[in-house]
Amino acid sequence: MASTSRYGKPNMTNLPKDLGVRIFKTILATPAPDFKKMHEESVELERQMMIERDKHKNDRK
Repeated sequence: MASTSRYGKPNMTNLPKDLGVRIFKTILATPAPDFKKMHEESVELERQMMIERDKHKNDRK
C-alpha cells in the first residue's frame, strides 16, 4: 500500500504575534507594481526584437 503525506496550508494564526505583524507591515509597505511602465518596456522590447528579426531575414536573402 502506498503511503501518502498530508500537508496542511500555512495558517497565520499559528505564527507568533510579532512575526505576523511584521509580515502585514511588509505587505502593506510594498508599493504596487507599475503595470503601465512594464507594458511600455515590453512593447519597446518587442519592437527591437522585430527590427533584429527583419535584419536577419534580409541577411539570408
